[in-house]
Amino acid sequence: MSGWKAGDKLSPLSLDLTLRRAVQAVAGTRDYYPVHHDAEAARASGADGIFFNTMFLQAFAGRALCRWFGNDAFPRSLTVRMGRPNYVGRTLTAEGNVIDSRPENGRILVDAEITLSTEDGLTTGIQATVELTS
Repeated sequence: MSGWKAGDKLSPLSLDLTLRRAVQAVAGTRDYYPVHHDAEAARASGADGIFFNTMFLQAFAGRALCRWFGNDAFPRSLTVRMGRPNYVGRTLTAEGNVIDSRPENGRILVDAEITLSTEDGLTTGIQATVELTS
């Protein structure tokens, strides 16, 4: 078995949400929607400022999963529930818990619940399943 069991806590992982990172995310994901790189456009849309796109948050969840379960961990599924925006100038923190761990076809599947939050509170909830080699 993998050693992971239901109830195991996954240590926090944090990342500063800088303007540079936001612009890199826009370029890397080709999501040029103005709210992700133009403060005026973001405020005109009702937001408090530039905020990060969903693909960035999914990538950060993947980074956290690899940190927690190792670089050979393969994310099999991510279910993302968006809440409030993740604004430039904040610090994004991923935390999680193992929900289940089970063998399947010579591999171990681990289900985890991940929360992403900033100083503004909970922003995103994620259900993930990762595959580990046994």
